[in-house]
Amino acid sequence: MKHHSLPATRRAQLAFTLVELVSIILIAGILAAVAGPRFFNASTFAARGYADAASGFLRYAQKLAVARHGGVTVQIDNTGLALCATASNPCADANPWPGPQGETPYRVDVPNGVTLAGSAASLTFDAQGRPDSGITLSITGDTARTLTVEAETGYVY
Repeated sequence: MKHHSLPATRRAQLAFTLVELVSIILIAGILAAVAGPRFFNASTFAARGYADAASGFLRYAQKLAVARHGGVTVQIDNTGLALCATASNPCADANPWPGPQGETPYRVDVPNGVTLAGSAASLTFDAQGRPDSGITLSITGDTARTLTVEAETGYVY
């Protein structure tokens, strides 16, 4: 149906009124003020990203231990996770394992606004990918996230 074929009174009803437009802008402003900070909080994304990176790091360490027939240690401190051939913390310059892209030492550092706490200072995987003990990592940013490595299987979740 074309607009110019409608009567003049009907054509006027097809547009928004000024009150409707101001109401929409007011509602959008309130939503932006209330919900906006939740979407733009950097620690939310940093903590989630670090939890994902730490999980991948632990899985890589387990797979590296299987490929190298054991002896891969993950060292844990408040600055991050490091991959090493020995359990001595910090890792000596002669003992770091390379990362998946060949980077040595292979570390995943904790970003600003995020804290890392572990139930142990290190975790060593054997030739079957089993850890010497189960651990729990607590990653805290906007909320607390927990990573667990199962003692028998080395499963990371």
